[in-house]
Amino acid sequence: MPRQIRTGRSRTLHLTAALVMLLALIGASCAAKGDDNAATETTEGGEGTETTAEVAGDSFGDLESPCGEGDYTVDPDEAGGSPDTLRIGVANDRTSQIRNGLNKEMWDASNAFAAWCNDQGGIGGLPIEIVDIDAKLLEVESAMTLACNSVFMLVGGGQVQDNLQFSGKPDSDFHECGLADIPGFTVSPEKSDSNGQVQPVPHPSTEIGNSWLQNFKTAEPDAAESFAVVWGDLPSMLTIRNQTTAVIEDQGSEVAGIFDYPVTGLSDWTPMAQNVINSGATAVAFVGEPTNLGSFVKSLREQGWEGTPMVETNMYDQIFIDSAGAENASGTVIRTVYHPFEEADQWPATQQYVDIVTENVPDAKLAVLGMQSFSAWLLFATASNNCAESNDGLLTRACVLEAAADIDGWTGGGLHAPTDPGELGGVPSECEMLITVNDEGAFERLYPEIDSDDDDGDGFKCYPDSLVEVPDNEGLGKIGPDQPL
Repeated sequence: MPRQIRTGRSRTLHLTAALVMLLALIGASCAAKGDDNAATETTEGGEGTETTAEVAGDSFGDLESPCGEGDYTVDPDEAGGSPDTLRIGVANDRTSQIRNGLNKEMWDASNAFAAWCNDQGGIGGLPIEIVDIDAKLLEVESAMTLACNSVFMLVGGGQVQDNLQFSGKPDSDFHECGLADIPGFTVSPEKSDSNGQVQPVPHPSTEIGNSWLQNFKTAEPDAAESFAVVWGDLPSMLTIRNQTTAVIEDQGSEVAGIFDYPVTGLSDWTPMAQNVINSGATAVAFVGEPTNLGSFVKSLREQGWEGTPMVETNMYDQIFIDSAGAENASGTVIRTVYHPFEEADQWPATQQYVDIVTENVPDAKLAVLGMQSFSAWLLFATASNNCAESNDGLLTRACVLEAAADIDGWTGGGLHAPTDPGELGGVPSECEMLITVNDEGAFERLYPEIDSDDDDGDGFKCYPDSLVEVPDNEGLGKIGPDQPL
């Protein structure tokens, strides 16, 4: 399809549509329930008299609850308000006029965590107060101005244009105003590889695990012989394309072809499907969003392609199946580090996430991205306790970040495979599993079989020393000289 030069309003519409498509790379919306009616109120916890927190007796999955009474305080110079309250910003875009409800699952998970934790006394006696850092897709600078002036830290959120958090202005630049973040997700390499943040499920742009392809070679060796890489033409998607091709080449599979499409999609996917078929690829790696993948796979099947789509976690979404049709979607393989909702009865943390969110947030939206947000909150609370223990009950941004970076084998209480949070994006997990779409059009586990010899624990297959460097993505992270890590 020929590219037309756009000017004025048409260029703006093209950009905003592209931003919406980009968000779909971040996580999947697996079970939405209603509109955005999440409560922002917090319930204040009781006042404690101990130097360290008193755990309320609850737990989350296999993690002892990090919430409880105590006498922690927040550094008054960093509190964003009272040193007796944890004012925490949740970065999001959920009231965007382009797509209302964007990121809602993270907002819901954050409010649910605050309610659950405050019911136990808060974090060391500090009640959590959620501050809405809504960038509405296009208003990142004003959202960051609010964050810089009114919160202790950012936790559990994320913004599509997170590269714009670095405005270069003292009152709205993440680094210049000294903020710290334990994000629910990152998008751009500028944010993913920046300092001043610790990710619960690390997503650096310069390194990626190859365990998904090793799993795929075991589960479907013939399909794993050659890949066509199809990606939406946007800089942040280029980062993921580079990671994907690096893994394919590292594992000795053939890159049969690399094809780009306009990030807003195609009205007719037939030429793209024909390109893939002509390349001889036995599998396709698709970088984009579920609706476009569905249309593309439908076209591939209609033209007789019998290969296997091997795709990112964000395709774990009913929208993909609905777009492709159950028969066409059947056989698609999806990589993930999360326990799927279909197995919630086997993994207590997954079921507990569902219960806590639905009990505390009206019309809640449940999704993998919401689980990642909840993991970020658990990491923040756990790190806050570790910080307080070593710092006489005083929480500072540097202390909390350093404590979070020191935590190894993090699973969010059992929400996901073990990860290693750390500075500059952390280290990607070496453990994953594969989900597939069955003949009935439902998601189910493909590999490894639970409790089989290939199950290295909790249904994941792990490969030590499986990280692959991605030199094409190096040098893009924003580094603030005054950040603690």
